[in-house]
Order: sequence, then C-alpha cells, then structure tokens
Amino acid sequence: MYGIVLAALLGTGPGAAGADTGEAIRDLRKAIEDLKKEQTDGRVRELEQTITGLRQRLLEQKIDELRRELDGLRYGVVPMPLAEEAPLPAPSTRRAVVRLQLPAGATLTVNDREMGVSSLSPAFVTPVLEPGRDYYYDFAVTVALGGKAVTRGKRVPVRPGAVVSVTYEEMTPR
Repeated sequence: MYGIVLAALLGTGPGAAGADTGEAIRDLRKAIEDLKKEQTDGRVRELEQTITGLRQRLLEQKIDELRRELDGLRYGVVPMPLAEEAPLPAPSTRRAVVRLQLPAGATLTVNDREMGVSSLSPAFVTPVLEPGRDYYYDFAVTVALGGKAVTRGKRVPVRPGAVVSVTYEEMTPR
C-alpha cells in the first residue's frame, strides 16, 4: 500500500510540478508577447495619428502658398529682389509694371485690396489691359511712424506696356 501511495506521490510530486511550471512559463511568455504586441499596436496608432496631423498641416501650408500665388497672378503682385539691377518682369504690350520702393515693415494695399509683399521693392504687374486706354491703380502704404500707423496713398496712371516707378521715401523712419 505504501508503494502505491509513494508512487502516487512521486507521480504528482516534482515531475508534475515541472509540468505546471512549464505551462506557467508558456503562459507568462504568451502574456509578455501579447503585451508587447498591444504596446507596439498602440505606438503604431500614435505614429499614424502624428503622420496624419503633419500631412494635414503640410497640405494647409501648400494651399495657403497656392492661394497667395493665385492672388499674385490674379491681382498682379510679383515680389522682386532687393537689388537695384534686378530685372523687371517683362511687360507685354497688354500689361503694365509698377515698381515700388517700400519702407521696412510696410503693408501694401492696391485698389483697396491688401497685398502680401515679401520684399521692400516688389513689382506690381497689371492684368491684361486694353490698348489705347488709360488705367489708374490706387496704391496705399501703411507704416508705423512715431508709434502711430501712417498711411499714404498714390493714384498711379498706367498704360499697357508701361513701366512706372513709385517710391514712398517720405515714410522711411529716420
């Protein structure tokens, strides 16, 4: 009888504990793998959201650039380099070019429409003009002088094919 009990004890003893330990280790390894997968999946989702946000921001920037470029084409503002010898946009017989000299920090308005300019000497290229007619463009420049916003307007006559220079030297802070 003791032999049967001893055999039963040995059968459920260290040998059985080894089987339980092996199963527990497998379960633990599986739990670790599942946890790693969850963390990886969470990080992937987080990175995908970041990428989506960056793409959206880049898309909005590109759309803004295209709108500014379209406004420049539609309303004729073409930024020019600061150098005096910089070439003007080639006027055609149906367009006029107005070259401006602006004070630093100035905002430019053409025919009551504010134009974004990135240099102190932009060139305004008119839309196509009908030959033989006189046209006028109202330019206004606003600059801070002595802590106050000062605006000066100039009505500029243009004809198709003409190149006109307009300066606002009197608005340069001293």
